[in-house]
Amino acid sequence: MRELISEATVEIIQAVELALFHRYRDYPFESRFRREIKTTSSLHTVRARLILLNQVIAENDLRQGESSIELEGSTDWLFYEQEIDVVPIYQEAVVLVERLQILNPHQIQNFLSFMGIPKANTGVHPENHGNGYHFHYGKVMRDALVRYDVLLTFDKENIDKDGSIIPDIPLYVEPHSAGKCIHIDASTIGHNRRLPVYLVCDKLMRKRGIQNFMSPSNNSWQFYPIA
Repeated sequence: MRELISEATVEIIQAVELALFHRYRDYPFESRFRREIKTTSSLHTVRARLILLNQVIAENDLRQGESSIELEGSTDWLFYEQEIDVVPIYQEAVVLVERLQILNPHQIQNFLSFMGIPKANTGVHPENHGNGYHFHYGKVMRDALVRYDVLLTFDKENIDKDGSIIPDIPLYVEPHSAGKCIHIDASTIGHNRRLPVYLVCDKLMRKRGIQNFMSPSNNSWQFYPIA
């Protein structure tokens, strides 16, 4: 079960460290931050680094927004992905993924304030409505999955009045991690590929419960059944 840290998370940590280093050149950062943060770093390492930076900011009583780091309003970097299940489909595979918070925002309130994120936003309402299961889809190469730049999910609103899932519930697709994965134009995928992907996703969704899935974003469209 892999835990995947995003590049955005790594970039935020590095940017804050650099801002603190330039502000406090005499501070013993080298001794406190010896391990380099990478996308391959463990979740434990990333959490420890965030908590440590939060402590440094608190110790120096830095004011809100002093970092001058621009976030473009996104708090997506506060999440990581955990791969739950991988189902091969010929030379491709579908991966069930859960999106989870790295830390509760209240644990790094000083860090967030330093970056100019107001307390009102630390409830965290990021893209795709926070935590939740979803699917990635990719090509199997040398026994490893190389992801396509799309995300698949079901809409939890697609239930009947009795709470049961509607027949032929649609599976939605949307762009994801553009430039970091193999590009695929999902609209060109034919029925013979879409159907097995749908059947795998439908089975895994019913096992986990549709209420636990991420909602499709405004950029999504119906992947299957083909509209």
